Amino acid sequence: MDKRKNLEHYLSCLPRFEPGEDLSDRVMERIYQRESLLVRYRRAKKFAVFALAGVFLLLIFLTNLPLLPEFQVTNLAGYRTVELIFYPSSKSPRTVAVAGDFTNWDALAMQKVRDDCWKITVRLKPGKYQYAFVIDGQEWVPDPASPRKVSDGFGGFNSVLVVNGG
Repeated sequence: MDKRKNLEHYLSCLPRFEPGEDLSDRVMERIYQRESLLVRYRRAKKFAVFALAGVFLLLIFLTNLPLLPEFQVTNLAGYRTVELIFYPSSKSPRTVAVAGDFTNWDALAMQKVRDDCWKITVRLKPGKYQYAFVIDGQEWVPDPASPRKVSDGFGGFNSVLVVNGG
């Protein structure tokens, strides 16, 4: 019972508060102000998204940066002819091959076109393929020209080749 009496005494000592007749008006004004801020925030967010998209599109169309790997695709009875080109970044390798899930990860030798250019032409069905270049039979390197990369499961990366249909 002591706790109850202490609580009653504490509550009786608190100052009385009468909300006043304009309380509902003040509450509604605060709600309106917050909604107004929320509407302005949403508009600013939409503007920022469209502005960033516009800047991105300008960068795409006004620069000469390659967005996709250099592929030449032709239609041959369900298969596509794809030319993979590799430019070594540092040393001049003796051999370069390509290996991917389209070769069961067996290396296919690439043809040396120049000291700094290797290429191969393969026929693939439309689909998504992982691949990497094999330098001198030992070093596995993802395609530096490909923006699409996935983990190879061994701490490195494979490139992803998307072959479009019809």
